[in-house]
Amino acid sequence: MTLYPPPAQPQSGGRLRWVLIGIGAGLSSLVLCCALLAFGGWQLFSGVIDETTAIQQVVRDFMDAGRRQDIAAAEALFADAGGVSVSRDDLERLFNNRQLFREVEGTSLRSFNISSNTEETTAEIAGTLNYTDGGTQPFSARLLKEGDQWRLVRIDFR
Repeated sequence: MTLYPPPAQPQSGGRLRWVLIGIGAGLSSLVLCCALLAFGGWQLFSGVIDETTAIQQVVRDFMDAGRRQDIAAAEALFADAGGVSVSRDDLERLFNNRQLFREVEGTSLRSFNISSNTEETTAEIAGTLNYTDGGTQPFSARLLKEGDQWRLVRIDFR
């Protein structure tokens, strides 16, 4: 009777175990990176929404001041910096256009651009004022952020 050597015992799977650990660590890292990216994107998106809302509110406040012919309230909405000069006479002439300064229901933006450098943060917007009576009015504006408040530099109605 011939004895064959006993079959070789399989290794304990040391190499396979390290491969599986590596794959698990890689997948965990991938999931973590995706979660961080999603969270960062959400924070950026919600920040842009907050800025857009604040900018639109300044435009609505200006229109409301014009409707009430409140020159002081309108002047307070303009930037102190940036070479902004708007006179009381300019605002009085503008506010005399009663067709323009009706009650505004909301604004629709068609373009929105925020730019920031080491000295200032500005926004350029263009859109449409939507009046409560159903009318509309195109407008464009440039705003400057002073502290945490947006202020008008200019506003134009076409």
